[in-house]
Amino acid sequence: MSNNEATGWLPVSNLEIGFNENKLPATDELAGKKINLFLENGQVIKYTFQDGTRLTWETIKGPDKGTTFKEVYEAIQLAPDLYFVDFVKKKEPLSSLTLTLDLKKQRALYILATIPTKKEADISFLKRMSQGLNLSPTRVEILQATINQSPTSRIVPPFKRTSDLVGKIVRYTYSRQHTYEHYYMNQRFYAWQCLKGPEKGTADADICDYFKLAPDIYQFMWREKVVPTVGIVIINLKEMRSSGKIFGLDIPSGKAVNFTMGAIAKLVKEK
Repeated sequence: MSNNEATGWLPVSNLEIGFNENKLPATDELAGKKINLFLENGQVIKYTFQDGTRLTWETIKGPDKGTTFKEVYEAIQLAPDLYFVDFVKKKEPLSSLTLTLDLKKQRALYILATIPTKKEADISFLKRMSQGLNLSPTRVEILQATINQSPTSRIVPPFKRTSDLVGKIVRYTYSRQHTYEHYYMNQRFYAWQCLKGPEKGTADADICDYFKLAPDIYQFMWREKVVPTVGIVIINLKEMRSSGKIFGLDIPSGKAVNFTMGAIAKLVKEK
């Protein structure tokens, strides 16, 4: 095999296998709760957690005021009063919504990820550059939100973007067969490589975002350009683990794939 050959990258449907061995269990602690999210764009959305896997959401204020949808969700508790909530929209299967809920400080991140159709994913890098498009065909909208209070009455400040991770190298073991390493290069890019698993030897650098949720706890998001996927994870350097999800387009089938995952973390390089 030549080093010039584009081999080793797997369809996103193949990545799901084995990535849940070190994952935190889902929680049903949100069951029965009702939460109003006041988004920074002026929208207000009400979430009613019917049980541990089903919720309804209703637009209270905004362009789609009055619309209500039922969804199947998964929630993971990351720390006391800190939750990761995720679902793929039933009416929009190429869009997923991830909520990071800080119930103690009554604040949240609203992360809407959209993956391309197969036709959109086929647009070449050269065409993307010539049209001024992102190299990754995926899109992510990140909005700050307050919980059950309007932003004008906010007491606690919103989550802040951070450079705390820049310069660090962290190794993530998802299972006995899957190990990856992240190098957080700067506030716009990170690099990854697969050390063990079906993608062993592959590596790339992608656009990313970082937010600080609490001391040593970070929200990290990236958008890949080779395989059209979005990664949204919480990195907990207190407990040395990560929890989150991958959402992407499975090129062979043209269908969306969404799965949660988790890893044991090891700090390889501090700065």
